[in-house]
Amino acid sequence: MLAPVRTWHIFAALVLLHGTGMLFAPDPLAPLIAGSVYLPLMPLQRLGVPVFASGESGGWPGPSLLGWATVVIAWGVTWSLVARLTAGLWRRCGTSA
Repeated sequence: MLAPVRTWHIFAALVLLHGTGMLFAPDPLAPLIAGSVYLPLMPLQRLGVPVFASGESGGWPGPSLLGWATVVIAWGVTWSLVARLTAGLWRRCGTSA
Protein backbone atom coordinates (compact mmCIF):
# COMPACT_ATOMS: atom_id res chain seq x y z
CA MET A 1 0.00 0.00 0.00
CA LEU A 2 1.23 3.51 -0.82
CA ALA A 3 1.80 5.93 2.02
CA PRO A 4 -0.66 8.81 2.17
CA VAL A 5 0.59 11.84 0.30
CA ARG A 6 -0.25 15.31 1.40
CA THR A 7 -0.46 18.02 -1.22
CA TRP A 8 1.60 20.43 0.82
CA HIS A 9 4.52 17.95 0.98
CA ILE A 10 4.66 17.87 -2.80
CA PHE A 11 4.22 21.65 -2.99
CA ALA A 12 7.05 22.20 -0.49
CA ALA A 13 9.35 19.86 -2.41
CA LEU A 14 8.66 21.65 -5.71
CA VAL A 15 9.21 25.09 -4.17
CA LEU A 16 12.40 23.89 -2.47
CA LEU A 17 13.74 22.47 -5.74
CA HIS A 18 12.90 25.65 -7.64
CA GLY A 19 14.40 27.89 -4.96
CA THR A 20 17.54 25.78 -4.71
CA GLY A 21 17.87 25.89 -8.48
CA MET A 22 17.62 29.68 -8.41
CA LEU A 23 20.26 30.02 -5.71
CA PHE A 24 22.70 27.34 -6.82
CA ALA A 25 22.04 26.93 -10.54
CA PRO A 26 24.82 25.15 -12.41
CA ASP A 27 25.87 26.91 -15.60
CA PRO A 28 23.92 24.65 -17.99
CA LEU A 29 20.66 25.40 -16.10
CA ALA A 30 21.21 29.14 -15.75
CA PRO A 31 19.18 30.11 -18.87
CA LEU A 32 16.29 27.92 -17.72
CA ILE A 33 16.30 29.48 -14.25
CA ALA A 34 16.53 33.00 -15.70
CA GLY A 35 13.60 32.15 -17.96
CA SER A 36 11.57 31.06 -14.95
CA VAL A 37 11.98 34.59 -13.56
CA TYR A 38 11.58 36.65 -16.74
CA LEU A 39 8.91 34.59 -18.53
CA PRO A 40 6.03 35.48 -16.16
CA LEU A 41 7.06 39.16 -16.27
CA MET A 42 7.25 39.70 -20.02
CA PRO A 43 3.47 39.82 -20.69
CA LEU A 44 2.96 42.22 -17.79
CA GLN A 45 5.71 44.48 -19.07
CA ARG A 46 3.95 44.61 -22.46
CA LEU A 47 0.81 45.80 -20.65
CA GLY A 48 2.78 48.61 -19.01
CA VAL A 49 2.97 47.15 -15.50
CA PRO A 50 6.25 48.24 -13.86
CA VAL A 51 7.63 44.76 -13.12
CA PHE A 52 11.24 45.65 -13.93
CA ALA A 53 13.43 48.03 -11.97
CA SER A 54 15.16 50.75 -13.93
CA GLY A 55 18.30 49.05 -15.21
CA GLU A 56 21.54 50.09 -16.75
CA SER A 57 21.42 50.55 -20.50
CA GLY A 58 22.47 47.51 -22.48
CA GLY A 59 21.72 44.97 -19.75
CA TRP A 60 18.73 43.03 -18.51
CA PRO A 61 16.93 44.96 -15.81
CA GLY A 62 16.24 43.11 -12.59
CA PRO A 63 12.70 42.59 -11.39
CA SER A 64 11.18 45.30 -9.21
CA LEU A 65 9.50 44.49 -5.91
CA LEU A 66 6.23 44.07 -7.81
CA GLY A 67 8.05 41.86 -10.30
CA TRP A 68 9.40 39.55 -7.59
CA ALA A 69 5.95 39.36 -6.01
CA THR A 70 4.53 38.41 -9.41
CA VAL A 71 7.16 35.70 -9.90
CA VAL A 72 6.49 34.23 -6.44
CA ILE A 73 2.72 34.26 -6.95
CA ALA A 74 2.91 32.83 -10.50
CA TRP A 75 5.17 29.95 -9.50
CA GLY A 76 3.31 29.42 -6.23
CA VAL A 77 0.05 28.94 -8.14
CA THR A 78 1.77 26.74 -10.73
CA TRP A 79 3.42 24.47 -8.15
CA SER A 80 0.20 24.34 -6.13
CA LEU A 81 -1.73 23.06 -9.15
CA VAL A 82 0.99 20.54 -9.99
CA ALA A 83 1.03 19.33 -6.36
CA ARG A 84 -2.76 18.92 -6.28
CA LEU A 85 -2.76 17.01 -9.55
CA THR A 86 0.13 14.78 -8.45
CA ALA A 87 -1.41 14.04 -5.05
CA GLY A 88 -4.76 13.25 -6.67
CA LEU A 89 -3.14 10.85 -9.13
CA TRP A 90 -1.11 9.29 -6.31
CA ARG A 91 -4.26 8.70 -4.26
CA ARG A 92 -6.10 7.27 -7.25
CA CYS A 93 -3.26 4.85 -8.02
CA GLY A 94 -3.08 3.86 -4.34
CA THR A 95 -6.79 3.02 -4.12
CA SER A 96 -7.03 1.17 -7.43
CA ALA A 97 -4.37 -1.42 -6.59
